[in-house]
Amino acid sequence: MGTRLVALGLDLSGDDPALWNQTRPRDVLAMHRRDVAAGSDAIFTNTFGANRFWLKRLGREGEVEAINRRAALLARRAAGPGRFVCGAIGPSAARQEGAASEQAAVLVDAGVDALVFETYRFPEVERVLCEVARSRTAPIPLVASLWEWPEPLGAAAQRLLDLGAAVIGMNCQAGIESAVSFALRLDRRLGCPLLVKPSAGSSCRCDLGPASFAGAVPRLVDRNVRLLGGCCGTSEAHVGAIAAALGRRPLVTLPSLAGEMP
Repeated sequence: MGTRLVALGLDLSGDDPALWNQTRPRDVLAMHRRDVAAGSDAIFTNTFGANRFWLKRLGREGEVEAINRRAALLARRAAGPGRFVCGAIGPSAARQEGAASEQAAVLVDAGVDALVFETYRFPEVERVLCEVARSRTAPIPLVASLWEWPEPLGAAAQRLLDLGAAVIGMNCQAGIESAVSFALRLDRRLGCPLLVKPSAGSSCRCDLGPASFAGAVPRLVDRNVRLLGGCCGTSEAHVGAIAAALGRRPLVTLPSLAGEMP
């Protein structure tokens, strides 16, 4: 969402993607609707930095609830019936105690279907999972997605599952082959669905186009990837290519924090 809003004129030096939920909601809604039209089954709220620590630098820390509620409303409006809305919480929420649980509580109360902690390093997501799981705002799935995983990967993933994560993932690494490598290295005995959201940035010499994403779908699905999308630099074209490669498949209910179906 961030890179796409920058393309629309967002100036990160004095603004933030999350603030556009309030100042330019039509643009946020339109972006969500592009993904839905392309075939997306799930929408991530535009709330990556919508926590009190990150918003404080712009003097907007008092608007955490308003911004997150508006973001959830916009995502739900675009999603319509039969699709998921996932509440996105970025790693800056780990930099102030209570920031993650505050944001999580608002998003859950606003009706999201899951919470996604994305673009984290391991120590950060470990702290946030502990914090949010302790608050037990609601038994909805917690998704832990890292851009940098420690070794051994399987042991780290199991640690996050033990802390309450229902889904393990990776995001923001360039190119679909980074996602394939991640999925191949995880032991299927973990017994949880995987998320992959590689980026299409320009930092690597690899095929970053929609066709490359679509071509990897069979390998990813075979390795238990059940949530598949794109991070920085991707667009509705990538969504459409993935959706076409997947074909029409039934939506699945995600496991809850308590180990039961919500």
